[in-house]
Amino acid sequence: MQRKIVVYIFIFLISLGVFAGLFPYPVFSDYTNVTSQNMYEINNFSERELSTQKENEVKVASLDWQVVNLLMEYNKDYKLIDQESGIEFYVQRTGGTNHAEVETIDNKNTLLLKEIFGGSYSWERRAVYLQINDNLYVCASLSGFPHGENQIDNGLNGHLCLHFKNSKTHSTKIIDKNHQKMIKKAQKESSIFS
Repeated sequence: MQRKIVVYIFIFLISLGVFAGLFPYPVFSDYTNVTSQNMYEINNFSERELSTQKENEVKVASLDWQVVNLLMEYNKDYKLIDQESGIEFYVQRTGGTNHAEVETIDNKNTLLLKEIFGGSYSWERRAVYLQINDNLYVCASLSGFPHGENQIDNGLNGHLCLHFKNSKTHSTKIIDKNHQKMIKKAQKESSIFS
């Protein structure tokens, strides 16, 4: 009887190993939603490939939200550049699952944000670039009206929504066409980096 149990355990372990070899990615996780195109985009910006670029060569990309969601860390400072004015300011990702929720890092950066939107907060969308590292900027769209909760003492009463290619709103869970329009504008008019 004990010999049968040992044989069954052995067969189970071998079967588990074969299954793990066939399916190397977590089967029951959110990462299974990553498409082959997403993997191509991620691989295109691997450290090995970026290191072969010229030292100061900047790459501007319109990456899918699922990719950016993996790259953009929480509570880390990120530079945003407004496409139209060229104004640079810093934000932190403080939340968001369908898109990134960000807050300016301090009062100085809140004033820069207001300057971009003509001196006051606005639901208007702006084409912006999110700096991921020294060489990679991602096309994005920022709405300039703080809402909801905020976590940083920055004079901003709430957080801002930062959208990327195929990101969705939290309330309706649909892709916002106006944000996507600004992302395409950022991609098309990326001469700011020339």
